Amino acid sequence: MGDGVDVGSISADPWLRRMMKVGIPLAVISIISLWSGQLMGIPGLFILFAVTGGLTLAIGLAYNVRFVLLAYRRSRE
Repeated sequence: MGDGVDVGSISADPWLRRMMKVGIPLAVISIISLWSGQLMGIPGLFILFAVTGGLTLAIGLAYNVRFVLLAYRRSRE
């Protein structure tokens, strides 16, 4: 954002913070379930990986869309 948009003020948005605080632990749970299911041979952990991975992707997409919208709004001000 080289157009003078303050990234620090955008990342202070409460919804972006919430998405970050939910998305990062979900990503960690997803990766741990994938690796532990593979190493221990527990196929049921793949379901946990699929659910948490999907949620993590959805939250990440929502985070990126909100960030771009906030940056666009701030650049127009």
